[in-house]
Amino acid sequence: MHHAASSPVSAAVPAIPTVAPVSPPRALPADLLARIEKAVSGAGSAEFAVDPLLGHSLSAVTSFLTSVVKRSGAVIEDALYAALVRNRRFLVMQQVRIPITRAAEMYVQENGPGRVGELALASDGATVRVGHFDMIVIDQQRSVAMVIEIKRGSGITESKKRKATERDLACARLQLASYLRTLLGIKLKHYRCHVIDFYGRSGFRDELTVTREGLDNLFGVPVIPTIDAALSALEARMVARVPPMLQIAQERLADRTAEPVPRRAGRGALAMLSGRQAGPALALSPPA
Repeated sequence: MHHAASSPVSAAVPAIPTVAPVSPPRALPADLLARIEKAVSGAGSAEFAVDPLLGHSLSAVTSFLTSVVKRSGAVIEDALYAALVRNRRFLVMQQVRIPITRAAEMYVQENGPGRVGELALASDGATVRVGHFDMIVIDQQRSVAMVIEIKRGSGITESKKRKATERDLACARLQLASYLRTLLGIKLKHYRCHVIDFYGRSGFRDELTVTREGLDNLFGVPVIPTIDAALSALEARMVARVPPMLQIAQERLADRTAEPVPRRAGRGALAMLSGRQAGPALALSPPA
């Protein structure tokens, strides 16, 4: 769990201000760049299923690209964290586990996840499960805390998972005041829950959803420039690795007899470059 703390600010400004366009962010933090590089390297080293029609080399390319796309959701989360903690008014926690109480569960079951309002329940009662949440953001200037789930949002989230997420967010919102008071000893004026649906296609309730375009206004500071820069860095590293992979695939497709007998799994998309005599080291180096 990451923490970034600052001295509490007594003045509260509940209204969410409109953020004017800003210049591009400073250079991305080294730890964020390291996470981006790890995402691409991990995508290239993961084992993959070999499709009999595509063969080994094309399956490797497809696996690599698909894996990078899946890992980009974590990059969005890490970039948002980096953007927020640059501002001392925020306290941010990542990958938070909150025990869900029976009282909160029963209230949401009886009233629905959209009707929690400003109600607050204790967080220390009998529990039914542990909820996992991507982020809690505390804005000390506006005296507001938000429990947040982050979705890449390029496609619809299946109904069962969507309902479970909305239920758990509602339960966490009910307990958030008590949870933070017990954990950190702080008391705030406002408590909210949100789904950040970055590309806007996940299908969560409108009142719960914040898309890419609304993020700067949600937090009251510019976060989009950092997220966009992180995704651009991810894309650049991904694209740099594709041409040599495609070249090898093209060479093997020219003579399918050179294609190995289809196996059930491959040992990593970038592994097929290891035996190549020309150019792989340069191709695998991250862009400057």
